Amino acid sequence: MNKVKVLSILSIGLLAVNITLVTFFLWKKPGFHKDGPMVPRNIIIEKLHFDDNQIKAYDVLIKEHQKSMFQNQEDLLKLKKNLYIQLNTNISTAVKDSLINEIAIKQKDIEYINYTHFENIKKICKKDQLADFEKLSNELANLFSPNKRKPPHPRD
Repeated sequence: MNKVKVLSILSIGLLAVNITLVTFFLWKKPGFHKDGPMVPRNIIIEKLHFDDNQIKAYDVLIKEHQKSMFQNQEDLLKLKKNLYIQLNTNISTAVKDSLINEIAIKQKDIEYINYTHFENIKKICKKDQLADFEKLSNELANLFSPNKRKPPHPRD
């Protein structure tokens, strides 16, 4: 065999090993499932062992939740843009504080929407699923939060 064939075979072999390793580690990663990434909907369904009727009710709750969240996220973004645009002007402390308070109120509304969403999910659980819901409620903050960022290195 010539060098080109040997290098080609080695390259294909290394590529196969890399794909296998990446796939293996992604499946072991929290939030991933053997069938691909787990979306919050599927995590809830799996952890609470919902039946078909519960899944239908849950899908209705999801649509209502998404609609409320979308509007509130848009409002929050507008408030934040308005606040940070003020960096280029000489606004009073009162105006700045007012904008920050409006942002805090909107964030409070968003948390209330999320909390109510999970109260509604609990309502569609059967009695034998309430223990699973209790376990899930202890994981909610971690399940649906962005990955925790590493603090910057002191030398950076």
